[in-house]
Amino acid sequence: MPLKNIALENESAAKRTVIMLFFSHKNIIIVLFGGKNMFFVLDGKKLIKRVIFFVCGIFCFLTAVNVIKPDAAAVSADTSKTAYVAIVIDDFGYDGEGTDSMIALNIPFTAAVMPFSDKSYENVSKLQSAGKEMILHMPMESLTGKREWVGEKGIFKSMSDEEIKQRVQEALAVVTPAKGINNHMGSAIMEDERCFSAVMDVAAQKGLLFIDSMTTANTVAEAVCQKKGVPLLKRDVFLDSTEDINVVKKQLLTTAEIAKEKGYALAIGHVGPEGGNITAEAIKQMAPQLEQQGIVFVTVSQLAEILSK
Repeated sequence: MPLKNIALENESAAKRTVIMLFFSHKNIIIVLFGGKNMFFVLDGKKLIKRVIFFVCGIFCFLTAVNVIKPDAAAVSADTSKTAYVAIVIDDFGYDGEGTDSMIALNIPFTAAVMPFSDKSYENVSKLQSAGKEMILHMPMESLTGKREWVGEKGIFKSMSDEEIKQRVQEALAVVTPAKGINNHMGSAIMEDERCFSAVMDVAAQKGLLFIDSMTTANTVAEAVCQKKGVPLLKRDVFLDSTEDINVVKKQLLTTAEIAKEKGYALAIGHVGPEGGNITAEAIKQMAPQLEQQGIVFVTVSQLAEILSK
């Protein structure tokens, strides 16, 4: 049977090498021509097996490198850029479930305190003693909720500008020192430029920031805050309103992903029946993991300062 042959060439600036393969059904001959050097290898089937094993080994090695390499890059990407997360916990003021557990968290967060509840002063005192940042959780009229859910001392569209300002001043006298204001319910006020402007007049006068809880898609917060010179932050994620701790953990992971993508994220949770101990425990368990991924927890005032630079 005539021998078949294949010629392979590898050319560089320094030298030229020609590999010629001659093979039949029984034997294989490899002839290397390189300059003045010539080598002959005659082995047959054993050589074929060794070549196959060698090629398989190289293939497995390269595959392993390619599989491992992306994971290493992903870890590096997670920690190469700072991602800030600010958590606001609403509904302090009732001394609701999870109040003490939330205050005991060892990460920075901001407590939003209801001003006219029966435990408002007590919760403010606890937060002050723990060194926690506070904002005013201002009750405001909603498009759908009942008036009693807001309380008699909320902000209502029927109020004059001066009445609104006096009500906000009264609330800030309870929640002190407050770094800002956010809305409790309030979709009706957040869509009303006149009423919301009156609230922001007080915020501008006192150098406070505003956090839009985004209870309506038709919010006028951005336009009014820009006009009044009030720093504005918007809620990205609601953490709770569930009895399943795994749902809260998932929402924390979502918050972290948003922060990694745009550099920061703001999440809102609750004490009381909307969250309480479940939310506090989820944050406690997840915080170390998120910090390992490069997440830096900050208060809302710290976040506003970072974004202003």
